[in-house]
Amino acid sequence: MSLFYSSKHKIRNIQRTIDGLLDGDFPLSSGRRALEKLRESFASLEAKLTRAHRLKDEDSISQLADHVNVKIYQVLPVLGFILRSTNIRNAFEILDPLQSLALSTLQGRPHLLLSSEWDFVPFAYPQSLDDLRNFVLIGLPASEAASALLVPLAGHELGHAVWRKRGIEGTAHSTLQYRCEGLYATSIDEFKRHFPDYNENDIVYRELLPEAISQSVELGVFQAEELFCDLFAYALFGESYLYAFSYILAPGSGGRSPKHPSYKTRIDTVRGIAKVEGHELPSLAALQFKDELESGNPRDRFVLRMAETSVSEVVPGLWSSIIKIVNDGHVCRPNNSYALAHVNDFKNDIPARNPVCIGDIINGGWLYYHEVQGARLLADKVSEKLDQLNEMMLKSIEVLEFTRRTA
Repeated sequence: MSLFYSSKHKIRNIQRTIDGLLDGDFPLSSGRRALEKLRESFASLEAKLTRAHRLKDEDSISQLADHVNVKIYQVLPVLGFILRSTNIRNAFEILDPLQSLALSTLQGRPHLLLSSEWDFVPFAYPQSLDDLRNFVLIGLPASEAASALLVPLAGHELGHAVWRKRGIEGTAHSTLQYRCEGLYATSIDEFKRHFPDYNENDIVYRELLPEAISQSVELGVFQAEELFCDLFAYALFGESYLYAFSYILAPGSGGRSPKHPSYKTRIDTVRGIAKVEGHELPSLAALQFKDELESGNPRDRFVLRMAETSVSEVVPGLWSSIIKIVNDGHVCRPNNSYALAHVNDFKNDIPARNPVCIGDIINGGWLYYHEVQGARLLADKVSEKLDQLNEMMLKSIEVLEFTRRTA
């Protein structure tokens, strides 16, 4: 067996796969650019491999062969994602406004890829490839990928890219470290009750305190990121974000990950910011969520509570960061009066006239959605009206794109 020839053959095969995908049609240039970058990366690897073979450098060949394996392992899921992004089950109408939002809120020249996925919960694809650092990959559930009502969930996933690329995590970590240390200092008696083996004079057991603080900080950073993304989506889409959130996740029965805030915390956080802005949003119960059950032993619950308390204290700072990003990017935020005007258009089965903000279109759609559900129609009739609504919303988004391109 020769590592050189095996690696060369694997590179040729992955390049053939990429070339096959490049023959397809792409709704935006982002997919083609991503494929071209990946092909260039493998071409560079092949050149290095050939050079090492010519120099008879077996150590370099071995290292490069390992690199080829890792690279293919990382790239294949991304190629599948790019292929699915061309499927007609996607709502291509929402790509342009989301790309526009990415350009306005992310630094550099980001490229957006939106794909239908076989996962019911929307997600931002973890970006581990240096070749695609400027690409944002967002997956929506295949069964709902064509629904304009769920566009705000893509706003949440876009928030994850903003969190990473804007370096907000580093600032949040430092702040949460300071907050947690203060909380533990004022709660030391309670800490000792949960950690009776703690002994500040013992070289081993005195480490229980800094370890617990570290766990709280780690959980706090994860939770702060989720709340940041919730608030980011609210800033872009207003109340429709909570409706889309509820549609996918309510009633939310079952356990929760300590890395995620509770549904109550997430909804109350958005409601609190909205109230400051003069908007009253629906509560946890109104959105049909059930209370989540706490799990874990008393020690874990104490560590989690310290994390949650510290995160609650940084929410105003997170919101300030979001507003600055939105204002600096000149992002249009939704206006309720425009949403109400769009509702009247949707009732008449026509696209929104003169739309100026995608958030207004989505909010208007949700307002009409609730009217249809409250009309006590037969279930089939409700579904028929909601399908018509979706078509009108997608047409409205096309009108918005045309207006933006011709302005």
